[in-house]
Amino acid sequence: MNPSGPSLGLCFYGNQLFYAVKKPDRPGSLTRVGSVDFNFNVTETIYSGNSGHFSGIEKTVRHLKDQFEIDHIRILSFPDRECWTVLPKLVYDEPDEREAYIDILMKGSKRSDIEATWFDISNDSYKFLLLRNRSAVPGLQKLAALSSTADLISDFEIGAYWIHHTDTKGSFMTIGCYDRCIAVSSFLLGKLRGAVHIHFDDFVDLPYLWLQYSKHLQWMQGLHEQIYLYGIQAYRIREVLEPFWDDASRIIKMDTLGKMQVGANEKTYGFGLELAFPAIMLSIDA
Repeated sequence: MNPSGPSLGLCFYGNQLFYAVKKPDRPGSLTRVGSVDFNFNVTETIYSGNSGHFSGIEKTVRHLKDQFEIDHIRILSFPDRECWTVLPKLVYDEPDEREAYIDILMKGSKRSDIEATWFDISNDSYKFLLLRNRSAVPGLQKLAALSSTADLISDFEIGAYWIHHTDTKGSFMTIGCYDRCIAVSSFLLGKLRGAVHIHFDDFVDLPYLWLQYSKHLQWMQGLHEQIYLYGIQAYRIREVLEPFWDDASRIIKMDTLGKMQVGANEKTYGFGLELAFPAIMLSIDA
């Protein structure tokens, strides 16, 4: 979808909301990149969707929509509230098989609440499946409803936006760095190769978990020309996991507009731009 007017990209970490607005008909040019601080945990409030604090988030998004005359909103979803998996294409081709797998993966959830989206990957014999229980994060649904056209975007899709924006054709990995979760995605020749989100209780557990997951997911061990880091824990994740990445990979923390290959009127910001990187990518038409 390519809206004619400005697009608003949103993402959330802790007690902060980050947003970006793209200039209409100006590829790679942003009207605004900003953040809004709250005195409560934004992500936890969005998880519930019915807290008294949620009205403050709604009011903020409405204000941004009106201020910039937004046509379309894209909101980064939370990887720890989604199910990602790769299945043989044969499963996708057979309706009964598809439903059986969805029932197993989302056991206990009502089928009417489950949003299932299939993605092509670099291996044509397989499909990537995203499962999202709409009732599990009602706050995201309410924010999306503030605009007549809105999309919820999963973390692994950030790489696809990056490909569209930069016309990258090589091999790269993106790592979304959250407080208790990392979202790892690999891309090859313009296509998704694989993605996984890894949950951890303490940073000291991450090396073991990385080795455990990479043992079973061969694409994690593959050569990546670049590894792009973003999110609230980008510095810490790099510090902990860099010894486990290929020495030939160029590690890039997405903390400047230059690295993102975008332009904006503001040159300095009161927050780390690596936190706003998803919002910036989502504000760019794909």
